[in-house]
Amino acid sequence: MPSTKQVSDAITRAQNEYKGIILGTTDALDFANEIYQIMGMATFWDWLAVNGTTFGTVADQQDYSNVPADFRRLKAAFINDDTSTYTPMIPLSVREQLPKSNTRGLPRAMSAENQKFRLFPVPIITRAASGQWAIFFEYWKASKRLVALTDTFEFPDQYFEVYAAGFNARIGQFLNRDDAGQWMGRTPEGMMVGTGMWGKFAALLNNVVREEELASGPVIWAPEADFIRY
Repeated sequence: MPSTKQVSDAITRAQNEYKGIILGTTDALDFANEIYQIMGMATFWDWLAVNGTTFGTVADQQDYSNVPADFRRLKAAFINDDTSTYTPMIPLSVREQLPKSNTRGLPRAMSAENQKFRLFPVPIITRAASGQWAIFFEYWKASKRLVALTDTFEFPDQYFEVYAAGFNARIGQFLNRDDAGQWMGRTPEGMMVGTGMWGKFAALLNNVVREEELASGPVIWAPEADFIRY
């Protein structure tokens, strides 16, 4: 479901909490971005998962400068001969790192390293306008920077209450409210922690992160077993 909530909605919530406090635009956007980045980096959200721009292989070229500007992490990748609609999409194994290599063949794996994509083995075919080989990929992007009070959040509306709790805690800290508490970040176990109003935000954020990370079933790209033998 697309989001309808804007930065101005968070400001309205804060004004209700703090009885009509007036925030300057610069301060409001700074606080809004602080909370937005905390939420955006809390996990790999579905609402930040997007399709990348397809690119083609080049014979004997292993690295490709096709990493999007807002790239955060590679989610999935596929190789395909797109001359036909019915040609199978062959999954590529996503790796944290791949070796620099002169081993040539049909790519079986892909990584994102040093702001470039790396394929392994090294392709032996240069793709023309279509055909062998097209690389399709999905990735998690970084959350955008909020630059106006009318900017719409990327998260679904059901997450707005979580965001508002964090925004109110940040305003409370700005006002030196004793009940604002302190934001203490993430523990080694991955839990968000805080005290006071920050603690409420941390608890709400932990709940939605836990729900986000629950899997409905195992993800299997058949026949994956054949692709790990390289």
